[in-house]
Amino acid sequence: MIRTLIVLFALAVLGMAGCAGNPAHEGVDLTKAAQVNADLGLRYMQQGNYEVALQKLQKAIDFDRRYGPAYHYLAELYRRLERFDDADANYRKALDYSGDDSNLYNNYGAFLCSHNRYEEGEKQFLKVLKNPVYPQQDQVYENLGLCVERKPNLERAEEYLRSALRYNPRLTKSLLAMGRISFAKREYLSTRAYLQRYQELARPTPESLWLGIRAERLLGDNNAVASYGMQLKANFPTAPETKLYLESGAE
Repeated sequence: MIRTLIVLFALAVLGMAGCAGNPAHEGVDLTKAAQVNADLGLRYMQQGNYEVALQKLQKAIDFDRRYGPAYHYLAELYRRLERFDDADANYRKALDYSGDDSNLYNNYGAFLCSHNRYEEGEKQFLKVLKNPVYPQQDQVYENLGLCVERKPNLERAEEYLRSALRYNPRLTKSLLAMGRISFAKREYLSTRAYLQRYQELARPTPESLWLGIRAERLLGDNNAVASYGMQLKANFPTAPETKLYLESGAE
């Protein structure tokens, strides 16, 4: 559920590269060379040329083994290649060498949550929120909520998601998650309300339709159940939620 921020995991790191101040003239030159190669590696990765990207990033580290952004970009590359142990190791090296870097905390938090390491991921996201000028506070709160919901800790997830929606009421993932949480709390009118807001902003999904069916059944609105059911069968005939609907007594 958490978008690899990339979102679900967005790699907003082009502006992160900078010299790692070394007073020695030789060190500054080496760091500059590391910066240039790391930036090239990032650009090649974004273009999908992973082989050359890997070469450039490894070369950057050869120039300066304490240049944090190179490890960050390398972690992102390994994540894309599904070499998750290598990605984790490089995220941790980036933390060692990058100082206070909100983009790094955000990306590592998303990585950890996507691998069911919820408490660790939550800690990384909370580090981002300590930066009062971080430009995507709504996304951080949303990712926190989605991460903690999976733990599950619904009470804390609800707090984070409410904060996300205060920043941006149009966050569809937060609205749908709040619908799920409301349903789990047996607050079916709230589920309906969140789904209505979600439907004003996003196309229905099998999950949203099935959630609506279950909530409206409990609220006794057979017309709404039938409407959701028709959409589910027509648009998602092979979805697992459609099977559940048909098996649950749909006409």
